[in-house]
Amino acid sequence: MKTCPCCSFSNEERFPTCVWCNVSLVDVASRASSDPAAPEHEWRATNERRRQLCRSQLRFAGICYALCIVVTAFAVGLVVSPWVLSLYLLGSLIVVGAVVRDIVGQLSVAVLQASCTAALLVLYGPWHILIFSMLILHIFLAAFFGIGSR
Repeated sequence: MKTCPCCSFSNEERFPTCVWCNVSLVDVASRASSDPAAPEHEWRATNERRRQLCRSQLRFAGICYALCIVVTAFAVGLVVSPWVLSLYLLGSLIVVGAVVRDIVGQLSVAVLQASCTAALLVLYGPWHILIFSMLILHIFLAAFFGIGSR
């Protein structure tokens, strides 16, 4: 509910102007209705449950994504050092954080993960033919995660 600053009429949130005196309500803060039977309370509770569900799903997807990055570095890239695997985990968590905070988009998330993986490959990775397949897998995983989280 929004209370009009001019006439003190209680308006629903969906109205941009006061129903009684037509004053703009854009800058007026909304407040919960005092009527417990108002549909607004149910709407707010539904939105809160939906937000918590989306947050938990995104957290689960981020953990699965980070574990997939580490597993592909271990299994396909043949990276066996725990220190380097923890760096891969940290790089994937940076990508997850960038996606969650909308810093990167669907294309740039793949570029970000590819650059993290390429930097770790140059610094710590063994050089063999499977290393390029690991890089491609990391790019596809990041693109899939970026698309799925929207």
